[in-house]
Amino acid sequence: MKTHHLKLALMLTSVLSLVACSQEETNKDVTMVDKEKQTDTGAESMPKELVAEPVTQAEAVEKNVKGEVSMKGSIIYKDLEGGFFAFIAENGDRYTLHGLDKTYQKNGLVVEVKGTPKPDMMTFTQFGTVLQVSSVKVLDTSKVIDNLQTK
Repeated sequence: MKTHHLKLALMLTSVLSLVACSQEETNKDVTMVDKEKQTDTGAESMPKELVAEPVTQAEAVEKNVKGEVSMKGSIIYKDLEGGFFAFIAENGDRYTLHGLDKTYQKNGLVVEVKGTPKPDMMTFTQFGTVLQVSSVKVLDTSKVIDNLQTK
């Protein structure tokens, strides 16, 4: 008796799945004419033309400056991927410095740096966030290590 109910349930499940598959295939048979009719009916709600508002260069620069940060920390030299200068802020955040003047490329130099973080920028260094440096103020030179063997 149990096998009879099991066979009946299996046959019923098979029939239902076949019916569902056949309905899917009938929905797929939409012609190009039908698709054009569908797009014509929805065309009223869609914009006819993409319009971009012009932005002056001064406004673009102003938006970029708003993202500028100022922080204190140490410049360090990392001997990775040919060597690079990084910045570790007082709160422990790590940054790869881009646009750092040669004058400030000293391992152990304590500075206040201003710049714009570029979290979407990728580098080979993979050391924290990229920081585009705009200005540097030296705070302490007593911790500078001069015996770097950079190439």
